Amino acid sequence: MCIPIDYAKKQHTALICNGEGSQLRAPFNIHNNLEGVAFLDDIVSGLCRKHAIRKAHVLFGGEDGGTFSMNFIHALLQKKYLGIGLHALDAAKERENMVASTDKLDLLGIASLLINKKWGRTLTADLNESRILRDQTHHRSSLVEARATTEMRMHRLVDQLLPGFLDEKQSGLTPFGKASLWMMSEDLAPRCILARKNETLARRFRDLMVRDPEEKVRKLKELAGSVLLPPARLCDVLQATIRHEASIHEHLTGCIDELERDIARRLAATPGAMLTTVPGIGVTLAANLYAEIGDANRDRGLIKLASYAGLATRLKQTGGPDKEPVAWGRSRRVCMPLKRCILDIALKMGQYGHEELKRDYDRRVNDGQDVRFTMGRRMLRICRHLIQHKQFFLPPSLVKETDRERLKAYYSHAWKRILIKWRDAAAIQQAFEEGAPLEEWRVTINVLYGLNISNTSPKNEKMPTP
Repeated sequence: MCIPIDYAKKQHTALICNGEGSQLRAPFNIHNNLEGVAFLDDIVSGLCRKHAIRKAHVLFGGEDGGTFSMNFIHALLQKKYLGIGLHALDAAKERENMVASTDKLDLLGIASLLINKKWGRTLTADLNESRILRDQTHHRSSLVEARATTEMRMHRLVDQLLPGFLDEKQSGLTPFGKASLWMMSEDLAPRCILARKNETLARRFRDLMVRDPEEKVRKLKELAGSVLLPPARLCDVLQATIRHEASIHEHLTGCIDELERDIARRLAATPGAMLTTVPGIGVTLAANLYAEIGDANRDRGLIKLASYAGLATRLKQTGGPDKEPVAWGRSRRVCMPLKRCILDIALKMGQYGHEELKRDYDRRVNDGQDVRFTMGRRMLRICRHLIQHKQFFLPPSLVKETDRERLKAYYSHAWKRILIKWRDAAAIQQAFEEGAPLEEWRVTINVLYGLNISNTSPKNEKMPTP
């Protein structure tokens, strides 16, 4: 029995048919609430008895909709119905009428996909850690975007009140650092800055951990005395608006910091924690990548995963063997959060990666390759392997190494970097508690190589140079 459903916010539309496409019940409406779930369950149970169909042979499916349909789908999955998720583009191609679009026509397209088993993915009622991390990482991206929007508005306002203040070369202060935000939340008008005592400003900058505060005060006052002044009646309005934006910025930063700590502590108990053993991949990037590819139920294989991440170019070749293939743009099925994450990791390899990966990165640049995509495919392959096998990252030259001393030296050097990553993420306790993947590796390495690497936080130590 097949139940295609066209999801909506208040009322879904559904029909019921058998595996041959014959309708068992004409299209009907279902309320998006508990009563609607019970109503559909009663109809299906009656039809199962009438046509001698087992409940295990009943499936439902529909286009991937908004959040309004998730609770309804979850309720059906808990009743042990098989759920199928469909791409809206695939369902549209299956419609009999390509000009018009109504609920009934959409249902027929969904039914055709389900019966013919052309496309779709199996839904599950279980919420694993990667699914929860995916929601959290997407929410963090939204907060970071909102903070960037606030910073753009602050740039526009500061350029009127004190031009050049957000340029570190002119003001001496790091844009949107603690001292910069404090100045913007106080009084940024040039006349007010010139009226402040140098000693008072320097003392405040020192409390905010600003290096060489006296020099910064001198540069700031020099800037305030050389800029064009805004209209006097506009200064108070600009300052009040900047103060509001600074308050919003501070609140968003606090929310992002709190969310990042929660993400790190949740990642610590998953195989995604092993991604932090790769030099250049921090806790945030590891969480983003694991959230997108860590679910074993959604594993697509490496080739399909590269295409899903937008790393494979679409080609079209026609007109005979003499015609060259033409590269098309990215597919509409690309997962943009995964693509952004992979491209970020590829660029990080060129800056902070292991020395062997850096050389490979430079070689690709010198060969004229698009290093973000070619290096991205390699890093996707490496990271997928680390997640699936819970492996500790080893550079290519040590993958088949049998010299215990070289491996011992590498593990000893790499472990301190990992401790610092998790310490800075405020999740070192969760990352190295009993049963966590990193803690299991620490115990194993100590036994195999006679090491004594610790799981305690290294105090007052910075990230060592790779």
